[in-house]
Amino acid sequence: MKMTTSTPGRDLIRQAKAQKRLARDLSRPSRSRRWGVVGVSLLAVLVLSFCAPSLVKNFGVDHVTTTAEHRNVDLPDGSLVELGAASALDVQFSATDRRLKLRSGEAFFKVKSGDARPFIVKAGGVSVVVTGTAFNVRLADEAVSVAVEDGSVEVRMPSPETGQGVRGPVLRRLQAGEQLVARADGTIEQGPVNDSGAGSWRRHRLNADGSTVGDAIDRLRRYHGGWIVVTDGNLLRQRFTGFYDLRDPVGSLRAVVAPFGAQVRPISTLIIVSVP
Repeated sequence: MKMTTSTPGRDLIRQAKAQKRLARDLSRPSRSRRWGVVGVSLLAVLVLSFCAPSLVKNFGVDHVTTTAEHRNVDLPDGSLVELGAASALDVQFSATDRRLKLRSGEAFFKVKSGDARPFIVKAGGVSVVVTGTAFNVRLADEAVSVAVEDGSVEVRMPSPETGQGVRGPVLRRLQAGEQLVARADGTIEQGPVNDSGAGSWRRHRLNADGSTVGDAIDRLRRYHGGWIVVTDGNLLRQRFTGFYDLRDPVGSLRAVVAPFGAQVRPISTLIIVSVP
């Protein structure tokens, strides 16, 4: 009979090799495990996109507010931004200018004077250029609105050369007490700011001065922690005037649509607005 012998040294070597192979196998994810991780990641993105779309849309933005949240942002030059609900703002200062981009929502700017660098706020296809003033900018799906409380601003379109809107044509010059709405279809409306003043949302007021129902609902959505669905497109185009409390978005919504015969039906956080 053939005998085999072993030494402690050889046994240790074999043991170490076996442990190394086991560690390598465990550290190498199987194909099914890799696809499992990918699937879970995609599912997480889909859930976030449905339940909290603003988190996905505004990922990486400098300053973001949630539903019904207002926040003060102190800028490096001493200026102040009051950021409205469900809004997003990027800030980029350099030695030559002070640039901000309103990606969504609404903001009120109090620009510190004495700085020679232009203060430029871009919202959609419109840029507002100032040196020292106080004004409000709101970005909606179909329009950009600018209202001046103090000082003056220039409202410009993007420059064909740079796309930044600084050297583009001047649409309007606005003085204190004036406001402008630049719509996506190219129409421009300019007139006096109403009695509530620029940025009435800072006092929790929704001011509608000849606004459409659709515009008011867009603003109320930023204060309601759910969905607002309108089943009648004609209702969205109706115009009205009034003041409403942003702290009560559902009650304000009822007050806005009631004169047009519409009904508001809450289902948990979903609100359905319909005309019988």
